[in-house]
Amino acid sequence: MVMSRGKGLLSELERKLGLPPLSQVAEGLQKFPDMPRLRLIKSILETCERLSLTSPELEKVVALVNLIADTPTEKLVKLEKVLKQANKLVAKAPNDLLEFLSSLKEE
Repeated sequence: MVMSRGKGLLSELERKLGLPPLSQVAEGLQKFPDMPRLRLIKSILETCERLSLTSPELEKVVALVNLIADTPTEKLVKLEKVLKQANKLVAKAPNDLLEFLSSLKEE
């Protein structure tokens, strides 16, 4: 009896305030990424941004960023490691080498 009265009160409050049903809000919150996943996505995006500043192939980086949202967490962890390694390689590579590699792609 108390449960049904509580549900009725909640439904009436939702209706009067124009709020979506609580179950709909709960479903939306369950779909929202958790904090570790958000931190991981942020880290990957920051690495992609740094790479895009030094990489002549910005389109590929943008395509990668677009795929991140649908990627499972395990794969994101692996991707983060690869991007960090690539960032270190690009940072340590001499400009002459980077220009040479870029010119090979253009040919």
